[in-house]
Amino acid sequence: MSVNKPYYQIIRDVLAANILSGRMPAGLRLSASAVADRLGVSRPPVKRALQLLERENLVRPLPDQGYVIGRDGEAPTSRLNLHKLELELPERLATSLVQPSWERIFEGVEQDILSCMPFGAYQISEAGLGDHFKVSRTVIRDVLSRMHARGLIHKDRSSHWIAGPLSARMLDEAHEIRRLLEPNALSAATALLEPAELAAMRKRVRAALDSGSKISQETIDVLEGDLHGACIEKVRNRRLANTIRDVQLSLVVNRQFGIYIGFHDETAMLMEHRLVFDHLIIGDGQGASAALRHHLDADHERTRARLKVLSVFSEPETAPYLIRIH
Repeated sequence: MSVNKPYYQIIRDVLAANILSGRMPAGLRLSASAVADRLGVSRPPVKRALQLLERENLVRPLPDQGYVIGRDGEAPTSRLNLHKLELELPERLATSLVQPSWERIFEGVEQDILSCMPFGAYQISEAGLGDHFKVSRTVIRDVLSRMHARGLIHKDRSSHWIAGPLSARMLDEAHEIRRLLEPNALSAATALLEPAELAAMRKRVRAALDSGSKISQETIDVLEGDLHGACIEKVRNRRLANTIRDVQLSLVVNRQFGIYIGFHDETAMLMEHRLVFDHLIIGDGQGASAALRHHLDADHERTRARLKVLSVFSEPETAPYLIRIH
C-alpha cells in the first residue's frame, strides 16, 4: 500500500479488500458514520471512499440510508455491527491513527470550514482544533497553512485565522477561473476515460432523472463527484486538476442548499450533466467541453441565487473550534 496515497484512497482500499474477501458480506448496509466509527477516522474521507466504491460497483446507494454492498438485485440484510466483524486493517491505517498527520485530518477540517463559509465569518481556534482532532500544534499549523495556500482562510489584524464569509464576488471570481480551466481539462481527459465507467455515470444520471424530484443529497453528491471529480481527476496535469478542485466553490453552496432545503428540483442540472456524458461517450472532447461550459454558466446563476437563500437561515451547527464573529 503506497504511503503517498490520499487518506480517502487508503480507506477505499481497506474497504474494497474486505468486501472482495467476503469479510464484509454482500447485502451489508454501510453508513459513513458507522464506517468512520469502526475505523476510527473522520467521516469526510469515508464518504469519498464510499463514492469511489460505488463507481466501481462494489456498493450501491440506498436512498437516505447510506450504501449497501453488492450490485442491484441483492437484497439488503439487516444492519450488522461492524465492530463485531473481523476486518483486515493494514498497519499503515493503524499507524496513522496513533500518529496523526496533517493529511489524515485535512479533509475533515476542510469540510468543516467549507460548510460554515456560506453563513458568515468564523474564527478558528488553533487550540480547539487540536483538541477536537487530538493532534499536535505542528499538525495544526500544517493544515492551516495549506488551507491558507488554497485561499480558504486568512489572518486578521490580530493574527487570528478567519474562515469566510463566502460572498457572491468570491463565487464570481471562482467561476471565472473554473470556466476557463475545467472544460479544457475535461476535453484533455476524454481519451483517458473508460467507456464502461462513463456508461455507469450516465446511467446514474438517467436513474436520477427517472426518479423525478425525489433525489437525496447523497445521490447528488455522487453525481457531482462523477463529473466534477472523477472525470477531471483523469487529466495528467495534476496541478491543473488541483487548481480546479480549489475553485469548485459552487459545489459547497449547492450542497449546503440541499441539506437545508431538502428535496428540490435538480432537473436542469441533471439534463446538463447528461449532455456532457453524451459527448464523452462518443469521444467528442470538444463537444463535452462546450456542454460543460454551458453547465457551469447555468449552475453559477443557480448558485448565486442559492447563496442568497442560505443567508436567511440561522447559524448552522459548526465544529467546536469554529467561533462565529459575524
